[in-house]
Amino acid sequence: MTHHYHKRACHIICPIFATMLKIKCFTFNFIQENTYIVYDTESAEAVIVDAGNQYVQENERLFHFIEEQALRVTRLLNTHAHIDHILGNEACATKYQLTPEIHLEDLITFENTIKTSLIWGINLNTSPTPKTTLRDTETIFIGKESLEILFTPGHSRGHVSFYCAKQHFVLSGDVIFMGSIGRTDLPGGNAATLLSTITNKIYTLPMETTIYSGHGEPTRVGHEMKHNPFIQG
Repeated sequence: MTHHYHKRACHIICPIFATMLKIKCFTFNFIQENTYIVYDTESAEAVIVDAGNQYVQENERLFHFIEEQALRVTRLLNTHAHIDHILGNEACATKYQLTPEIHLEDLITFENTIKTSLIWGINLNTSPTPKTTLRDTETIFIGKESLEILFTPGHSRGHVSFYCAKQHFVLSGDVIFMGSIGRTDLPGGNAATLLSTITNKIYTLPMETTIYSGHGEPTRVGHEMKHNPFIQG
């Protein structure tokens, strides 16, 4: 699944700006996807976003970090259901007794991914069917902190992003990358919708907002508005 970016994948994201929420990034699987753990240092509550851990060694790295930090994983979230973003859903769901969550409009993406997974030489038939609990403008609570769900379609039909206004960051999945944007040639993708999403949902965030994408290195809203060759603000 080729994306329009040429930056090296990030391996670890240090704690961001502020006090409470921290982000850990792992780059996993054969497509070099970014899996994020977002956690509250006070309560030790955590969510996993886009579990892409494919191999045993990747499971071990992810689980070791969670155990080392004594975190309690409360939700397993997906920005969307393309194969590279759900490869670790089964392992994480089993480990932490959780059910993955997606937007209702992306359930068809999940179903298509399961049907076509063998094309990649991967059998996802036992991957747990997600709950369709993620809704636009609703809140994900992590301890006393929170993320707002943004409905950001275009790369897939039901893509969502997770925004923290307090700490000025957004987990954007495959909507936008440093110097690039998500592909729209897969089922459910739509170029006009994606450009509208970037204009109206991403570029309306404060310019200092850090974008943590599904692939590659982090960037900022202001930087992409000025320099992204596919869409400038």
